[in-house]
Amino acid sequence: MSRQRYEFDTEQNAIIAGLAMRLNIIGFVCFLIGLAVLLMMFARTGNLLAMLIAGLAIAFGALAVYAGQAFRKITTTQTRDIDHLVEALKTLNRVYNVQLAAIVAGAFGVAYFVWNVWK
Repeated sequence: MSRQRYEFDTEQNAIIAGLAMRLNIIGFVCFLIGLAVLLMMFARTGNLLAMLIAGLAIAFGALAVYAGQAFRKITTTQTRDIDHLVEALKTLNRVYNVQLAAIVAGAFGVAYFVWNVWK
């Protein structure tokens, strides 16, 4: 069974390209902030929390850029728009799964810290 190919029109491509650009910008800025925090941590006597924040910012930034590149493929190729859209959505889903895992781990870390302080 052959799937029918779909090509987004110019307006749809502009929306997707805008999303890709924003993901790349936000990702790049997060990555730079993470690097800056990491450098400042090493310039001073850094702590584990600063290293964790820097690592998360770098990881989130890199993942956002990765997702942005996946969305950009939709607008720069022909006859494979739906395939690229599905791959881009899978990539974006991975990005948010990593962020959700970091939030849950952070919540457990805070709860553990509070538990130890109050017992």
